[in-house]
Amino acid sequence: MKKHQLNDSTCKDIISQLERNEGDPEYTLPPALGVVLLHYRKRVVVPESLRNNLVELYHEYLLHPGAEKQFRTMATFWWPGMEGDVTNFVKKCVDCKKAKLHGGKQQYGHLPPTPASNTDRPFDVVHVDLVGPFPQNYYCLTAIEQQFRWLEVIVQKGKGSAATALSFERAWLCRYPRPKFVVHDQGPEFTGDEFQALLLSMAIKDKPITAKNPQANAICERVHLEIMNVLRARPDLNDQLEVVLDYAAYAIRASYHTVLRASPAQLLFGEDMITRELHFANWSFLSKQRFMAILQDNDRENRKRIQHFYRVGDNVMLRIPARERKKTDPVSKGPFVIKTMYDNGNVLLDTGSTEYRTNIRRIFPC
Repeated sequence: MKKHQLNDSTCKDIISQLERNEGDPEYTLPPALGVVLLHYRKRVVVPESLRNNLVELYHEYLLHPGAEKQFRTMATFWWPGMEGDVTNFVKKCVDCKKAKLHGGKQQYGHLPPTPASNTDRPFDVVHVDLVGPFPQNYYCLTAIEQQFRWLEVIVQKGKGSAATALSFERAWLCRYPRPKFVVHDQGPEFTGDEFQALLLSMAIKDKPITAKNPQANAICERVHLEIMNVLRARPDLNDQLEVVLDYAAYAIRASYHTVLRASPAQLLFGEDMITRELHFANWSFLSKQRFMAILQDNDRENRKRIQHFYRVGDNVMLRIPARERKKTDPVSKGPFVIKTMYDNGNVLLDTGSTEYRTNIRRIFPC
């Protein structure tokens, strides 16, 4: 330290002034461990040549503490802008980004609103998903019409692509007009040959959402939540899965929907399922309601996120979902480079060996 202070022009000038009894009285030259070192307010002045090494040494030695904790621990040292240097170093530590979970706002980048459907025709767009597993490896396929939120559920054994294709054909295609689009996640039950062959044979275009981004299929996720609530509310029917799912589907079809301002059944049949009272839908009003709901949901989610603008070429970390890692495993991987950006909040990452498309919900700046 003494050698580096004497070789640093700024420290050397201050030491010369002190030896002449001049300069800022906040600087002193007390002995420390038998060596006379330059101090500022009783803290050792660290010359520029040692600052990065000292910050890195403390960060490694203390097993990657947070920025404030490390700064407070290094309180015996000082240099201009020390707190900012420590904070910037910790922020850029890749090992910290891979290993640490943080509380508070940690989602970066505002999400664009989900685009409204480009068609107002009922049954053009259907969302599908699986919920489960239930006892004895049973799953439930949910199929939901986008305009009315009309729901069909069917129990199937396992989650193979063939079983899922058969369930969708029985529960939906055999009952309702052929959809133009089917929205689904990238699970093998939907991307498998059998399900894709069914869509191809019916001239239905599939619209897979980005991997591990369930919010993109939020219609199904909300229904799954309601189904699980019904299952928990009727524990006496836990051994009769098909019965309780029929009850759950009936409750959703007959219940008031806050966005639609009516139940799905009232919109589809023009009357209430219980009282048989006639219902006349204002489709122009409903279209505006759906659009306003999209904006409100988008604003609500963005209030929980940190404003950040990603750009092509940025280095980012990719979060690993909790269900895919053990408690001691890293929580993210990377850094990866953003190769392409899309208007819907998706990005294409260059992982070195391949390209990976994901949503900004799963990344954060490196």
